[in-house]
Amino acid sequence: MLLLIALGLVAGVLTTLAGLGGGLLLLVVLGLMRGPHLALALTTPALLAANIHRAWMYRREINHRFAASVAIGVVPGAVVGGLLLPGLPEEVVAFLFTLSTAFALARSAGWMRLEPHPRWVAAYSAGIGALAATSGGAGMLIAPLAISAGLGGTPYIATVAASAVAMHAGRVIGYGATGLLAAEHIPAIAALLAGLVLGNLIGRRLRRHIPHTLQVRMEFGALLSANVFAIAGVMR
Repeated sequence: MLLLIALGLVAGVLTTLAGLGGGLLLLVVLGLMRGPHLALALTTPALLAANIHRAWMYRREINHRFAASVAIGVVPGAVVGGLLLPGLPEEVVAFLFTLSTAFALARSAGWMRLEPHPRWVAAYSAGIGALAATSGGAGMLIAPLAISAGLGGTPYIATVAASAVAMHAGRVIGYGATGLLAAEHIPAIAALLAGLVLGNLIGRRLRRHIPHTLQVRMEFGALLSANVFAIAGVMR
């Protein structure tokens, strides 16, 4: 349990400082320890609660219009993906994880431009939700979408967190309906959540001492690094 708390702590600090990367860290490490299916099941409820906490901390900075557009698509997409996950072999889950992270890497590095018109954000988000529920890595695609919408700094952190709440809520519904989430997982989820919330609080305190220009660099750097390490971890 102490290891799970420590992992949650690091993940919470990383995501609060850079906007993403913490959930991916948990997924990669737990995937190696317990397999991809269980890693997805354990991390999702904890990340849901942690993003609710982060969104509440920065609630005044949320771009509600953008977050609502994402939620309209990402919730049904994540529910459908969650319902499909238990029937997918581990090799397929690993392939989807690699595919989603490679796509996010290409997008964040500028090798591929995909900036949907505002009216298509919901449809794009539905694909993110379905892929995130079956692989986990696609959740990072919300970050470049938010950046392309002109968000940065604390509004970026807040809005990505609010969008992630919708995504993880859909995943929890899907996983719960198929029995992938069980009562026996509650202690592990609670340990992860304790670390994540503590990490959120530490990250918020650290952000007060970081210049805005450095925050922007951290956001882009975390997106790029998270994708590189995710793909490397899957291909080992």
